[in-house]
Amino acid sequence: MRRVTVRAAFVGACALALSSCAAGSGPDGAAEAVGEATSVETTADAVRVIFAPDPGYEYYERAVLTLGDEVDLIGGADTVDDISEGDRLRIWTRQCAESFPVQCRVDAVEVLD
Repeated sequence: MRRVTVRAAFVGACALALSSCAAGSGPDGAAEAVGEATSVETTADAVRVIFAPDPGYEYYERAVLTLGDEVDLIGGADTVDDISEGDRLRIWTRQCAESFPVQCRVDAVEVLD
């Protein structure tokens, strides 16, 4: 009986962990941050954006966002090359390096009007 209880608790914990990872991983979940592109640099393989977040998203202060070809774009831009300094963005991140400023690969970005 104890083995079944421990196994059930483990499966429940794994399901909870996986669901929390997926919750903000794309446009279906809540965006990780909203703010402004303060600098945009285009390289051969990606666009790098320096991000100034709105209040409440301070974790992303001066974040370096890497936008590659695999980024899902929502409204306002046809390609990542269309993103310009001053654009208001809503972002969903894939993974971030724990540094300051934080450096993130972006899963999806919405260019706001």
